Amino acid sequence: MYSIIANLGSGKGAGKRCLDAVEKVFQEKNIEYRTFCTSERGSGKAIAERLCKEGVSTVIAIGGDGTFHEVLNGMDFAKARLALVPAGRGNDYAAGAGISFNPKEAIQSVIRGAVEDRDYIQLLPNSANESGGKRCLNVCGTGLDVEVLKLTEQKQGTYIASLAKLLLNYRPYTVQVNVDGFTKEYKCIMAAFCNGSQFGGGIRICPPAKNADGKMDLMIIKQPRVPTIAVMPAFVAGRHIGRDWVEHIVCDRAKIVALDADNIEIDGEIYAESVLDAQIVKGGFKTFAVR
Repeated sequence: MYSIIANLGSGKGAGKRCLDAVEKVFQEKNIEYRTFCTSERGSGKAIAERLCKEGVSTVIAIGGDGTFHEVLNGMDFAKARLALVPAGRGNDYAAGAGISFNPKEAIQSVIRGAVEDRDYIQLLPNSANESGGKRCLNVCGTGLDVEVLKLTEQKQGTYIASLAKLLLNYRPYTVQVNVDGFTKEYKCIMAAFCNGSQFGGGIRICPPAKNADGKMDLMIIKQPRVPTIAVMPAFVAGRHIGRDWVEHIVCDRAKIVALDADNIEIDGEIYAESVLDAQIVKGGFKTFAVR
């Protein structure tokens, strides 16, 4: 029996439409399933934890990247696999992973049963901070992206529109990065760890990133010499790799410390802290082959 965790409020109604489509496929094929709906922040994680303790073998998450983040953090991958049906506004992880936005097509990966192991980023405990021990499926970082997420949530607009507005009056952020035992400070727009290639509803932050290569990509978008707004088209389109205002480091483990900011984001969820100590977990995400 399959267990579905659905966020009906995701994607301005897409969550409900996707759940209906998946349930219809299961009913037509006489496949047994149970559905659990999230009710508040954190409930996706709690439901996944409970289901894994009950001994389920397959969990299906329906929602956006925030829902996937919650469910991922409740999974016991020694017991169960996790399938994803995208139903958010951006669906950035799904886009990078090649998961179909059509729920009937996305659920076929479960029905076919071909398994696949992908990576996730593990945030390491550094204090009593809430993010310590969290898993990241797609992108986590600090800097302007946090402010953009806040404004997007407040105004119910797009990430790119909020980014353009904030770029007119922002100040560079100072971050300290430690990778391979070497520490360096940067004045930057943002710094992030990437397991996926895009975020923010289609911004291609790290086109080379792969979610099953056993590595994570550290992206530092530095303060450019020209007005920052002038480099944003290249950044949004993913044409920034190799530019003098970008540092791209492929690594297994690294740490970002925000020296003058007090928020980070993990898969679009904001946490009130300033340290991201991360390492890649190779093959830790037990899922299904999308093709």
